[in-house]
Amino acid sequence: MNAAGQGSTMAPQAAAHRPVLGASQIAQYHAAGFLTMRAMLEPALLQRLNTAIDRICTEAGKLTEKTAHIDLDAFHTPERPRIRRISSPTELDPVFIHTAFYSVLGDIAADLVGGPVKFYHSKVNFKLPEGGAEIGWHQDWAVFPHTNSNIVALSVPLNPSRSGNGCLQTIPGSHRQGPRSHWDQGLYTLNCNASMTAADMAQIVDNELDPGDIVAHHGLAVHGSSANLSDAARTTYIIQYVAADAFAYTDPVIDSRHRNRMVRGEPSRHARVEPGVIELPPSFRDGYAGIFTLQDQRPR
Repeated sequence: MNAAGQGSTMAPQAAAHRPVLGASQIAQYHAAGFLTMRAMLEPALLQRLNTAIDRICTEAGKLTEKTAHIDLDAFHTPERPRIRRISSPTELDPVFIHTAFYSVLGDIAADLVGGPVKFYHSKVNFKLPEGGAEIGWHQDWAVFPHTNSNIVALSVPLNPSRSGNGCLQTIPGSHRQGPRSHWDQGLYTLNCNASMTAADMAQIVDNELDPGDIVAHHGLAVHGSSANLSDAARTTYIIQYVAADAFAYTDPVIDSRHRNRMVRGEPSRHARVEPGVIELPPSFRDGYAGIFTLQDQRPR
């Protein structure tokens, strides 16, 4: 790792940026804080992703405790596997590298940040059927603050994502209201539920998607998801991208040997710093318990 945190100079060259979004789509993203794009990924790539996920889950099903890559539901057993997250899947199968770095996702990320963009982390989240936990309201930037908030998450559904199985929910315009506290009564809960208002709740948008669709959300967009009370799982590949001139203040929640590798454009020699006071999360240097564990600590 070099002094600028950009990773090895031997990292593969970033792919050329080929813009794919129109001006109206980019304006919609900046106005609402999120953008839905239909039928962006080809079926063959989705099949490759699902095949890789099935393989990883088959191997992970034998586990009796979580690992750096695999997070397990509290009711997981090898006889009845319940896997709720694959962290850093780019380290486990090359199809995730292809998708994050060389597919249309990299072009979309560059379109939305408005220039050179680098990879921060990725994960596969499983909203398990019949009890898959809700995800509390939160902002990504507040969990891993950077020198500026020009960061974007792209969510790729691998099966139908509906309100009934806990699809992503977003609050339009919330990214323009600044960061919210993710602490509650002295405990870090990794959510800003305590700050949610009736006006927020009245604006909730259910981002219902089919495989091949993509939804992007800004690093300050308040988002979450309901519990999955259906009998259909929800599986989503999520990639966090950051502008080349955004640098993290804190240790990563999900580390990867691909962190800070350029996706489109050239590395930045300067950090762009947005003014303001930043509330920091606790140190994740010794490991990240995971959003499910941390949100369970919230005061009742």
